[in-house]
Amino acid sequence: MSVSPRWRELHRDRVDEAVRRLSAIPGVHGLIVGGSVGRGEPWPMSDIDVLPLYDGDPEQTAARVEREQAELVDWWAASGRAQTLDLGWLAFTVAEAREAASADAAWAVERLRRDRRWFHGMDKAYRGRPADPGDLLTGRFVAWLTEMRFHPAVVGARIGWWSRSAADARDRARRERAARRLDAATYELREAARALRLAVLERWGERLGSMGREWTRFERMAAARGEEALAERIARLAGAHAGDAAKRERLAPPWLRERIDLCWEARQAVGEEVTYEQNARDQLAAFDVHVARHRPDLAGPWTGSPDPALDEQLRRLDVLLAEHS
Repeated sequence: MSVSPRWRELHRDRVDEAVRRLSAIPGVHGLIVGGSVGRGEPWPMSDIDVLPLYDGDPEQTAARVEREQAELVDWWAASGRAQTLDLGWLAFTVAEAREAASADAAWAVERLRRDRRWFHGMDKAYRGRPADPGDLLTGRFVAWLTEMRFHPAVVGARIGWWSRSAADARDRARRERAARRLDAATYELREAARALRLAVLERWGERLGSMGREWTRFERMAAARGEEALAERIARLAGAHAGDAAKRERLAPPWLRERIDLCWEARQAVGEEVTYEQNARDQLAAFDVHVARHRPDLAGPWTGSPDPALDEQLRRLDVLLAEHS
């Protein structure tokens, strides 16, 4: 499989198809096209991210949306070019959108602290667009989400969220290490490093984009601020250092080596400045997380787990958390 020269056209057609079919479901008031496609920054491997706005019974409507989603994804795969349609729990109601559109940052902070939909949905919808330009409510709602995403109060709350997540993961890692569950301890170590990275990014006024490009993106942001050493320290803790990619790639299963090659071609297609090692590292690190969370049966030596220097890594994590608490 290779990157199609028609990938942009294919994205447009599939967004249009998804919007047409999902909008026809009773109870769907509107749709936000989010992610890199919604921001107008797609690459050949972009998911199609959609956040529904429900008018009526959310549970009943969500069940129909889920069935439609499955049919679309199955059809796209059978047609010869698979495509991910990402929608589901990041959904809102018309009543919530109306209340939000006239609310202030304090209201936003209160929502994102107690409901993960707002925490993650605000990020996913950032600089997105209403699927229907004439849908004024959805347009106001996505504009509000974009405005709030980097409001100082919201950023402060997000820094607190990620800092606590990092500390909690560190504590779990230590408990797993004490119980000699070394793979579990390595996973929690890496979770702590990833959460710390996100806290740092929030302080920089930045956010991450595509899963398959995020570590290289983080390194670029760090380099622009003279923080290359910090980025390297975090990457090593997270098992995401480009220098380790060659060995791990040789151990990777065929499906992952196929994705590494395809993403390399995709990044070249959009003119991204990235080395082959950085690209391989980005895919290895991303699927290390997915496999640990969702498909542990696919784990193997390619994940680099357990970390051979686990105790030293935990000590380094303590130092980093103390520096950036």
